[in-house]
Amino acid sequence: MTMNSNRQGKKRFFVLSIFFFIWIFMIAFKLFNMQILDYTTYMAKVKAQINRVEELHSKRGTISDRNGEILAISLLSKSAFISNKDKALSLVVFKKICALLALGNSQKINVVKRIRRGEKFIWIKRKLTDEEYLQVKALTLSKDAAGTIDFIDEYRRVYPQKKIASHILGGVGIDEQALGGIETSLDTEIKGRGGKLKVLIDARKRIFQFKYIEQPVTGRDIHLSIDAALQFFVERELAAAVDKYRAAGGAVVVLSSRDGQVLAMASNPDYCPENIWRTPLPVLKNKAISFLYDPGSTFKIVLAAAALENRVCSLGEMFNCHNGVYTVKDRQITDVHPFDRLSFEDIFIQSSNIGAACIGQRLGEEKYFQAIQKFGFGRRNGIMLPGEENGILNPLAKWSGVSLAFLSHGYEISVTPLQMAVAFNVLASGGFFIRPNIIMNDTPGGSQARVLSAANQLRLTEILTAAVSRGTGKKAGIAGLEIAGKTGTAHKVKRGQYTRSYVASFGGFFPAHDPQVTVFVMIDEPQGLHFGGDVAAPVFKAITEKIMLYLKLFPDMPGENEIRI
Repeated sequence: MTMNSNRQGKKRFFVLSIFFFIWIFMIAFKLFNMQILDYTTYMAKVKAQINRVEELHSKRGTISDRNGEILAISLLSKSAFISNKDKALSLVVFKKICALLALGNSQKINVVKRIRRGEKFIWIKRKLTDEEYLQVKALTLSKDAAGTIDFIDEYRRVYPQKKIASHILGGVGIDEQALGGIETSLDTEIKGRGGKLKVLIDARKRIFQFKYIEQPVTGRDIHLSIDAALQFFVERELAAAVDKYRAAGGAVVVLSSRDGQVLAMASNPDYCPENIWRTPLPVLKNKAISFLYDPGSTFKIVLAAAALENRVCSLGEMFNCHNGVYTVKDRQITDVHPFDRLSFEDIFIQSSNIGAACIGQRLGEEKYFQAIQKFGFGRRNGIMLPGEENGILNPLAKWSGVSLAFLSHGYEISVTPLQMAVAFNVLASGGFFIRPNIIMNDTPGGSQARVLSAANQLRLTEILTAAVSRGTGKKAGIAGLEIAGKTGTAHKVKRGQYTRSYVASFGGFFPAHDPQVTVFVMIDEPQGLHFGGDVAAPVFKAITEKIMLYLKLFPDMPGENEIRI
């Protein structure tokens, strides 16, 4: 019995030893596997449990006007978050925060869900205002909130001028994503390079340290060509006109006549860049560069220039204006004020559509088409703003039997207010097409090309000066200051049909014989009065008065014509 018992004991010991050595081997293999073969994988898991990397946005570059006035700047602000080490406590604290901060319902629900899931780092609100920060900071002094709420420094985009130049500037979202205007077109330069912040969590899953692993790099500062003071005057006068005539909106472009720099560009309705993400899309549209319309009689300056350059007409030459009604093919052209005969100059001074059609027919399709292209129509100007439209200029092959006559007085073509401003600036600049620019450190004037001889530029200036002094543009006149300009009134086109809605416009430059500034005004769908001479010309005058004083271009004027700012 004893011998059998010993044998059985040795057998059991042998079996247990085998299992023990197998167990030791498995542990050793597991340790070898974890520490040698899969070291990188397991270390990544460990680090993921104790580290969290947050993307930080860089400080966007400052945007200023030509005089250094700040239009957009990024200021250091605080972003609040919850360090969720105790779910119940975090829910209590968050409820108190909701009473202090304006948070959306979906945001509140999202935070509560994340607290209950046990997430350790939860944003409460990014980029707090100074007032919000002080309120939340005061809450952290309480016993239950201490250690539950903390803050990280981030930059908040601020627009000190509020709505001024909103369509030029655009805006950014909460994550600094560009949402229009210069903020979008120059985003790669303005935004700089973002950084990274490592959030360290201890064994009890509490946040105990922040560590920058990549510092943000500040973006480039941008200097615009606009003048904030002029921009303010222009926006105020445009808004007053839109309100007065219960219009759908409008746009104004102000250019430096000599180099094509944009001094002001307004679009109405406007918005506050800081609230851009809450602004309806139609309001975000910059009408100065994206509103397409048939220009009407302001386009006659192109016809006049083409007729003189191609020598198909001469000053003083008389034309039959058919007493206000003229038929081309099966289409009728009318004049608001019928005339029997008018001189070449008076066709433009009195804005005769029939006279313009007769000049166009003499000029011919090909020469007119070439002139229209030279003035920059049918293509973008390439200004550094998103959303600029090409306009619509049909190729010659698509012109009908009446296209030439209707194009002669500004129909069958679609343009933008900026394109019209640039066209008027051809006359103001001495006959050069100058590509406009809105960035100060760009090459002044962009590309230039002669469109009009100096002699014909002078002749057209005389005609447009007379259009203001005794023609349809009288309401743009200012005593003692020579202004060259042209009115325009055009039916709007909807679904391919001309409607009873109108676009009123006026373009011009001053002083007429030494141009400094070119201005174009467009009012969309004015109610009641709708002629360019009644609606847009007075806006041009009001803006010109402010610019004239601002630039110290003082005319000799009687006391009763005192200008009020």
